[in-house]
Amino acid sequence: MRPRSPGLFLLLLWGLQAANYSMPVVSGPSQDEELTFTCTSTNGYPRPNVYWINKTDNSVLDSALQNNTVSLNARGLYDVVSVLRIGRTPHVNVGCCIENVLLHQNLTSGQTETFTGTKDSITEDPVDGSPSGKHQQVFSVLAVLAVIVLLALATGWLCRSRCPPKSYTGAQVARPELALAEHV
Repeated sequence: MRPRSPGLFLLLLWGLQAANYSMPVVSGPSQDEELTFTCTSTNGYPRPNVYWINKTDNSVLDSALQNNTVSLNARGLYDVVSVLRIGRTPHVNVGCCIENVLLHQNLTSGQTETFTGTKDSITEDPVDGSPSGKHQQVFSVLAVLAVIVLLALATGWLCRSRCPPKSYTGAQVARPELALAEHV
């Protein structure tokens, strides 16, 4: 089946038509014992692949945790709704990825971060979110900025020491140019 909308911009790839999906939108979580996230994306072609990503370590979550509903809309394009259900954890950072195979395109939702409960994390090695970890990040950024400033100052000093200073000699009197003599 191909899209039926005549005004739709289509990409022709090896004789196949494709259409971009909308940027996925993630909502949630619910306040139950398990966390529920919902991802929606619309108006794409062909049928998408849907992945949920654990953004703390960029791993793909088990597809058994998600329930995908893909349907054709009135324009002949696909809409997808994916629901992710995971146990309540102290720190959850997930994203939804919609893959369009024909366009070689992966659209990933913006960051969804939740702090909840006291159970184990969904990752075995979560990123340190403690205040000391955040201080280390700030210190690292400041150190890099300090190095950049020092390099800029050193470059300016080197250029100044290598280039002779130009001095102002005051106003100059304009001299009239000599006219060329005509030859007979």
